[in-house]
Amino acid sequence: MGPDHAPLKIDGIDTEAGLKRVGGKRERYESVLRKFATRQAGSAEAIRVALSGGDTTTAEREAHSLKGSAATMGADQLAEEAAKVEAAIKSKGAVDVTLLSLSRVLDSVVAAIQMALRD
Repeated sequence: MGPDHAPLKIDGIDTEAGLKRVGGKRERYESVLRKFATRQAGSAEAIRVALSGGDTTTAEREAHSLKGSAATMGADQLAEEAAKVEAAIKSKGAVDVTLLSLSRVLDSVVAAIQMALRD
């Protein structure tokens, strides 16, 4: 069995669920993970910047997008953290604590993806 048949283990991600969501295609799933790590790595900072500029619409959209992407790839805790940030923005609540937690989980997931999918 080659490396494509070895189970994909990434901390913070239910890779079996994520793989099922892309039709079981390992190469496609790895592509999704790589794109996520590249495109979403700065999401928490983007939310922070939008909020500091008073742009709650952009901040909310960024949190919503992160939540969907994380859920699709099987990063359930990250999706939950993004949902909390989105809810805090919508309710005009205190976002700082939820955003800090989101940032930590996001950094951890991105680092785990990069480690697992090193070339």
